[in-house]
Amino acid sequence: MLSIIIPTYNYDCTRLVSDLQKQCEEMQAMYGNFKYEILVGDDNSTDAGIAAHNAVIEFLPCCQYLMYGDNVGRALHRNRIIRESRYPWVLVIDADAEVVSDDFILNYWQAAEASPAYDIFVGGLTTPLSVAPGCELRHRYELAVQSRRTLEMRRRVPSDCFSTFNFMASRSVLESVGFDTRCTDYGYEDALFGIEAERQGFRILHIDNPLQHNGINPSAAFLSNSETALRTLMALGPPMTERARVARMAKKMERKHLAPLVRCAFHILHPLLRSHLLSRHPSLKVFAFYKLGFYLTLLKAGPEKASAAHSVS
Repeated sequence: MLSIIIPTYNYDCTRLVSDLQKQCEEMQAMYGNFKYEILVGDDNSTDAGIAAHNAVIEFLPCCQYLMYGDNVGRALHRNRIIRESRYPWVLVIDADAEVVSDDFILNYWQAAEASPAYDIFVGGLTTPLSVAPGCELRHRYELAVQSRRTLEMRRRVPSDCFSTFNFMASRSVLESVGFDTRCTDYGYEDALFGIEAERQGFRILHIDNPLQHNGINPSAAFLSNSETALRTLMALGPPMTERARVARMAKKMERKHLAPLVRCAFHILHPLLRSHLLSRHPSLKVFAFYKLGFYLTLLKAGPEKASAAHSVS
């Protein structure tokens, strides 16, 4: 009845799987005909220690640890795990999630029973109140996003607020929509999924059933991922560039003939901007300007030269 898939790469998700498996066993006790499976798909992790630790998942009832021998990227990896699953409902969870509710699985199941007109249920996420030093940029960004994305707001624009971090969909949705295989690197595969699901007429319901996002990575890594996401955005083109905030702002700057000024300021201030964003007190306004300047620089460089533009690696 329920397949849970967890894509992972160099991340220990044994506690997550154990917590989910315990709740599924409780569901079996409540609903005699409830069946489940938990599939952890490893996208060819390079950390042998973490992979060996995750391998113990195989010993849990109804759980599989699928170790793939090649790294195919975020979207294609999710698609292939989904193909391995077998039940009508599929719950997709990122490996860096933590279960924070004793009735997480039950909440999803009751939502599906209470709202049969919907095809996709999105549970949401919470952010830890504190993180390790050096992770301030990602932490501030996640807290800001969380404060804006209330349940009311998520329900008002369901596809715009879609997230693959924690959602449940019918198999027919996943087989029809799937994850866009152009998304081999970080960024926008969740937004594209939500847009395409909406285009095909599938209905999305946001519910209050969060998992905690523990993958608050260091600021340098987050900044690098953000640049990668902007390269992905430019490569994807419409409809993503028509809906992504930074792309719409870039078009506005071009219409007002301000793009050259922003690019020039970004080029001159780049070292200072980067230094500030990697500090202990980064400003999200500075981060927004950084992304805008970086994206405008990509647009001027063109697809062939975009990958080399202001690399932070």
